[in-house]
Parts: sequence; C-alpha cells; structure tokens
Amino acid sequence: MRFISCLTVTLLLVALSVGGCSLGAGSKPEAAPPPPAAAAPLDSEGYGRVELLAALSGEPLSNPAGVAVNAAGDLYVSDAAKQVVLEFPGGDLKATPKVIGGEGGGLGQFVHPRDLAVDGAGNLYVLDDGNSRVEKFSPDGKPLAQVGGRDEFAPYFSLQDGYDEPLSALAVDKDGNIYVGVSGANYDISPHALVKFAPDGRKVWEVKSTLEGDVDVAPFAWPDALAVGRDGTGKDGTLFVAHGANGTGKILILPQRDGQVDKKAARDFGPIGKGPGELMHTPAGIALTASGDILVADTYNNRLQLFSADEKLKAMYRLKGLPTAEFDQPGPLAVAPDGSVYVVDAGNKRVLKLRLVPPTADTEKK
Repeated sequence: MRFISCLTVTLLLVALSVGGCSLGAGSKPEAAPPPPAAAAPLDSEGYGRVELLAALSGEPLSNPAGVAVNAAGDLYVSDAAKQVVLEFPGGDLKATPKVIGGEGGGLGQFVHPRDLAVDGAGNLYVLDDGNSRVEKFSPDGKPLAQVGGRDEFAPYFSLQDGYDEPLSALAVDKDGNIYVGVSGANYDISPHALVKFAPDGRKVWEVKSTLEGDVDVAPFAWPDALAVGRDGTGKDGTLFVAHGANGTGKILILPQRDGQVDKKAARDFGPIGKGPGELMHTPAGIALTASGDILVADTYNNRLQLFSADEKLKAMYRLKGLPTAEFDQPGPLAVAPDGSVYVVDAGNKRVLKLRLVPPTADTEKK
C-alpha cells in the first residue's frame, strides 16, 4: 500500500509539472478581466461604447431621485418615496448603505428629497423639495443647517393648481455656494428662477424667466438640472442649466464675474430634436467631467450625450447591446473620481454605474 501511495504521488507531481496546474481543488484559475478600453470608435449612428459596471434596483431602493459622489468615491442616492438618502461607501452598490434622514420637517428630515450635491469639504447637500429648502449635512451625516424654506419660495407656488413643491435642481460649488433651480407650475406663464445662496445662507442673486413675460438674463423654463464649474482663472463658478424652453438651446451657460451673473457672457446650445447634439423636452441631468466635458442626460431621447467644453458633440451613449434594459428616462448624473458615471434611470427605478468609453479622435463628432 505504501508503494502504491508513493507511485500515486509521483505520478501526480509529474502531471502537475507538465500541465502547470496548482495543488488546489482542480478548477482552473479565473482569467483576469480584460482591461478597460482606453478609447473606442463610434458606431455608424454616432454612439459610443458603454460598459455596465453595476446596477441597483429594488431593495433598499424604491424611487431614486438624485445622486452625488464625494472625493473619496462614496455614493449618495436620494429616495423620494422612502424620504431618505442612502450612502454607499466607495460607491459599492452591493454594500449595505448608511441611511441618512427620514420623513418629516425637522432638521435632518425630508419630504421628497431630490437632487444631491457635495462641496469641497465633503459636506452633503439635499434638495428637500417637499419642505422647500436645501439641507446641509457634515461628511459623517450629521445635519448642520438649512437654506430657504416655504416662505422663501412661496411666490412660486400655484395653489389653484395644487402646486407647492417648485424646487427642481441643485448644485453646490467647491466653496459651498448653493445654486437652486425653481420651476413654475405652468410652462409659459409661470415665472421660473435660478437662485444663488452664499455658504451662510444669504441670497446672492436671483434671475427669473417668464416665457410670456419678463426675462432677466436669458429665456429658460423648468430648470431640471444644474452643474457648476470653474472659469479659466479658477474663480467664480460657471453655472450650467438644463431646462425646457423651446426656441433656445436646452443647455444654458451662465458665467459669473465677481460672484454675479455675467449677462453679456450668457449663451446656450442644444436645439430641440432627436438628432445628434439635439435634446428633447427637458433634460433631467447634467454633470461635468474632470476634463471639463459636459455630460447631459437627454431624458426623452433615452440616451446620454457628451459635449466638449466648447459645446461640440463628442459622442452619444445608450444601452443597446448590453445585457440590461435600455434607458427609460435617464436623469440625474454624477461623475466619480475614477471617471465612472452614475445615472438615475428613473423609468426603470434604478441607479446604474457606467463607464462611457471615450471616442477615438478620428471618430468624434465635429
């Protein structure tokens, strides 16, 4: 028996030496995943390659309404039905999230929380639509302050229409200045507004647009998404507004000078339509990449569009060909430090983590 055992071991060692196998359970080691593509050509319609990294639907999520990412890569998702904000450490959608808030009108509570933003210090801001305010939380989730309130925004209510939740968009710059989009009840005859608050809650400026009335700077309606970046000097944030007015570009750009809107420098791009570079109805998401590109959720064309800093279309993105359902009204966006993109896919009630592969230089849309 000892001879047979030795022979068996000898044969096994020879086989391992020849075959290059391990002494494990006999299964082959998993192949390393292929590295992400540095760039890929656009298809014949101008769409770029999308890699689905993760998806979250169902518990603990019910009705996702906003996303934001901090410098550490932690993901925040607001749930307008459960009245909470969920924090996923490291952006891991499979992790058990930390729950922030709960239903109510007190400090640290929400009614229909929507857009989210993070400042340079890692503080979290929540557009608390049902309470007509913005709430500020410390990086560890403690409530710090609120800006606005029902008295502040009551002029935008339309009680005859049963409309008393006009806050529609939020952005915060690195210094903690807060930008709020306000949507009127009626597209053409109601006033719509953009409001800037200083970090201490003081109102800095307010610009209005009534399509069948006065316009302070430029025509806009139903501002549904905001993003704020730096100008060429690193000072005074430039505000990017995704809105719904027809007859003008769907993306309004408002530079600032000395903290105030630079009216002469205001411009827009993105005409209404279904073609490349065109945007339907009211885009519900906008974000800036690390390189300064402008990513827009073309909500009612069920796609994302990427524009260069000089407003030229670079690529369009959709989920066609991936093992998951197509976009259904993609909305709020957030770009993570590693360049991945989180999308609230509102119609499917889910959050997706995507990698949008950059187009090769010879296939970018001009």
